[in-house]
Formats: sequence, C-alpha cells, structure tokens
Amino acid sequence: MGKSKKNKVIKIEQVSDGYKIFYETNQKNLLAYTIHYGLLNFTEKELMNMNKAGGYTAVYVEDSIIYAKDMSLWEKLVYIMIKSYSNANCEAYPSIELLEDSSGHSHTTIIEAIDKLAERGTILAVRSRRRTNDDQRYMNNLYKFKKPNDSEYLTYIPLNLVFCKSLNINAKMLYIFLLAKAKNGYMVTVTKEELKEYLCVRTWDTVKKHIETLHQLGFIYTYCSAAKGPEKEKGIRFLLRRICTKELMITDEDIENVIGTEAVS
Repeated sequence: MGKSKKNKVIKIEQVSDGYKIFYETNQKNLLAYTIHYGLLNFTEKELMNMNKAGGYTAVYVEDSIIYAKDMSLWEKLVYIMIKSYSNANCEAYPSIELLEDSSGHSHTTIIEAIDKLAERGTILAVRSRRRTNDDQRYMNNLYKFKKPNDSEYLTYIPLNLVFCKSLNINAKMLYIFLLAKAKNGYMVTVTKEELKEYLCVRTWDTVKKHIETLHQLGFIYTYCSAAKGPEKEKGIRFLLRRICTKELMITDEDIENVIGTEAVS
C-alpha cells in the first residue's frame, strides 16, 4: 500500500473528500495525491482471515483493556482473541487449539495469558471438560466477559489483524493502540515515546520495524514525521486502514475540527 519507499512522505492533511499525501521524489520535487475515505476501508477479500465460528470480521474491545498498564501485551491480545468468539451473553468457548491454529501463537503462551486474565478477574474461565483419562488437559474453556458500561469507548478491531500469522504480538498491539488513539477516522499522531512505552521497548528502530511491517501488509497506509522539538516530543502521523462502521464514518464536524499537520524539519 502507499507510495514506493523511494518517495518520502512529507505530510498528510485531511481534505473534504479524503486525505492529501504530500511526498518528495528522488528529484526533490514535492508532489501530492488524494486518497479517498472509501479506499482506506478493508475489502471483503482482505477480511477473509476472520472468526470462522461467529462469521464476524471485527470485534469491539474496551479501551480500558487496550491501555491497561497492569496487563502484558500477550494478555491483551489473548483477551481480544477470545472475545472475538463471544456471543450476545458475553460468553465464548473457543478451544486452545483453535486459538493457537488460527493465530499462529504458541499453546503455552495462550494458556499462561488466560491464567493471568483469570487470576485478576478480567475474564471468568470455567474449565469443565477433560479430554480423556490419559490426557488431563481441558477440551474447552467457557469464558465470561464483563459487559462494558455505556460510557466506555470501544475500539473496533479487524480480525484479519488479530489472527494474522505473519505478524508478531508487538506489531498487532501497535496497530490496535493506533486504532484506539484514532477514535473516529483514519488519521492519528502519536509521539515516539508513547509508542516505545506502550510496546515496552527501548529503541525507536524496533518500533520502526513493526511500523514498516504493518505498512507493507496494508494496515498502515502511510506515515510521516509530524512535530518539531526534542526527540521525546517528536511525533509520527499515521494514516490507517480499518473497518469503518457507520458510527465511525467521517462527518463534516470531524473535518472542521482537524488540526493541520506541522511541516517536517
């Protein structure tokens, strides 16, 4: 997705019918093109890796889970994976093997995350059935979720990201963090320090690798520098691709409230 790496993106601005991408060519020419809102939504073909049990393409997740400082990235992702199978009663019962096979993450890691989530009461895990007398592991757990209160914001997360086998935990949670920050629409600006702190990494190069991977796979349409100042205050402006439900669609009011991108030094 987006322009070739040979063309450096200088800034991203929101306009009446989409976003204007300014980029610099190898010849140092400053050019621009407009990407319309609809082209930033995932297509049906791109959403094929979805929750096969429920037939859903996305799941609503509480921001309190996404931002929780006392939960590891693994716990957050496993919570989201399990919740993608939940029904109207906030109950789900996917097997560990189903979660493992569909996501590409290890059996042990998923079990450990579930135990942590159950210990702190984030989910209620009811282990009710054994496999056989020789195999003492449980066949299926029954998971119960707390119903979010009406005032809590929920982030709409595409399952083709959650269950993407070519992405690691950090890349997945980076994109989910950006979605939560974006709220309504596709554009968001965050500082480098925010991203490093959320992913619990020390170097910007590590974060940048995840950003580039998400860019190559089409989850991030494009990105650029967005603020001047000391290193800890430098921001990155992202243009995301997402599933945009009716309640998340851009409105005239949103456009009027957009703050223009600062020039890149």
